[in-house]
Amino acid sequence: MITSIKEYVQMKNKFKYILAGMLLTMAGSCTDWLDLKPLDRMVLEDYWKTKNDVESVVLACYRSMAETDFMERIILGGELRSENVVVDKDQLRSPDVQVDINDVNIKPTNALLPWKSFYTVINLCNTVLEYAPEVMQLDPEYTSGYLRAHEAEVKTLRALAYFYLVRIYRDVPYIDFSYSEDTQEFNIPKMDGDRILELQVAELIEAERSALKAWGTISQQKGRITKNAVRALLADIYLWLGRYDECIEACNRILPDVVPEGEIINPELATGAELYLISNRTYFANSFQRIFVNHNSDESIFELQFNSVVENTKLPQLYGTANTQGQLAASPVVHEIFKENVFQNDLRGKFSFVVTSTSGSAQQGFSRIFKYTGNSFSILSNGGVTYFLRTSAIADINWIFYRLADVYLMKAEALVERGTSADLADALALVNLIYLRSSPEASSLLDSDYPTRETMRELVLEERQREFLFEGKRWFDLVRLARKEDKSSPEGKNNHPIMLNFVTRKYQFNADVVRSKLRFTDALYLPIAEKELISNTALVQNPYYEGGFY
Repeated sequence: MITSIKEYVQMKNKFKYILAGMLLTMAGSCTDWLDLKPLDRMVLEDYWKTKNDVESVVLACYRSMAETDFMERIILGGELRSENVVVDKDQLRSPDVQVDINDVNIKPTNALLPWKSFYTVINLCNTVLEYAPEVMQLDPEYTSGYLRAHEAEVKTLRALAYFYLVRIYRDVPYIDFSYSEDTQEFNIPKMDGDRILELQVAELIEAERSALKAWGTISQQKGRITKNAVRALLADIYLWLGRYDECIEACNRILPDVVPEGEIINPELATGAELYLISNRTYFANSFQRIFVNHNSDESIFELQFNSVVENTKLPQLYGTANTQGQLAASPVVHEIFKENVFQNDLRGKFSFVVTSTSGSAQQGFSRIFKYTGNSFSILSNGGVTYFLRTSAIADINWIFYRLADVYLMKAEALVERGTSADLADALALVNLIYLRSSPEASSLLDSDYPTRETMRELVLEERQREFLFEGKRWFDLVRLARKEDKSSPEGKNNHPIMLNFVTRKYQFNADVVRSKLRFTDALYLPIAEKELISNTALVQNPYYEGGFY
């Protein structure tokens, strides 16, 4: 098994093949632009000749994100250790590697730890940045405009890969060059995670200037990097770094493209980048159906595309299908967050998970995850819900990275952290946009019920949980909260009780043990895999896991 960048390069004759099997080209149809086939024998010096060559490798960057290992790590990275989900070896057949991470019993030999899939994306992006400029000298059709647009795409995808790495491991090797020769240095030490993200901010600011505002087809518009995708990622990184003014500004640069739902736009004025928040006014056009079943909704900013050729096999394995229970289930906590009076009729509490468990798992409080894997639902007159799971095409489910609701709630969080009275009122207005679309018959949440920065901070955090259940965001939201708490403590670490109160809610028997481990800031991040330490001798283990302390 290939476990490091070094092994990727070594596996082909004197490093002359560039990531063989990963370079891909268009299969043909413009509607299936990501249906790619491998160029299994393409030699480096014979390849970078035309605009189409560059386009092929750019698309390979997206295609490498659709690989099973990458999908597994971004879903589990954002959900597994959060209070959204539970694992169980007996009833859910959850693998030991998942159970150990969930229980904070994480050894460097855990098979989920290697970061190969992230560095595959990064290396492909670096390859485009290194070799694409040469094509302008060979192909007159490959203009500087094409080059800048391609560079914007891969810089953004590379930044996204690094953002996941930093949130999962914190400090990681930073590589901004491509590997193609055996004389290159493979032993790269770790760089401070925040420093890596600061570098990505500079790259994204440049990418925003050159990224396309719109693409020609809906799958490209939602599945390839646009200006608004760059801005959403920038806002997310700014929020992580505590740069709240800049987060608000990045969100604000997206908002001019937001139009009221149903508004008719003069075709001559339309840009193709228009967004709107999908309402729940009509049942068959509800937000669940249009965002998670139909794909590429008008609310979506960037989502990874899947279909019958490029299948999302990992999501149904983790979340389940009509015929099989997934390895993860909704925890009892997610039921509780909808029990407060103002949230009892919230539609997200109906379609995110199956409200009534099957008899075989009800005793443990397990509920099937419905978001992403469901097909439709019907609310009965007595308040019950009938669920219809997908019976086919389960692996064509797109994975959403950013949508308009995220922009509103990122801005709301940044406003709360900035903290003026006007900011708190503006943040509540944004929360109400999200809350009311899922509770169409409810009244607005009132500022008198959330009068302080602390109450608003909790509201925004819990609203993000309700809105983005099982979308791979919750654990990162909790770690971001812990970072803020730690920053305010005298020592700057190991002091995040509010975060611990949230995350330990799901543990029935070992909550105290989990709390005792996760109180250490270093334990919020995963260890470096043993294989990576062997392959890269410049690496040192993450602090919490040194000396066999797990």
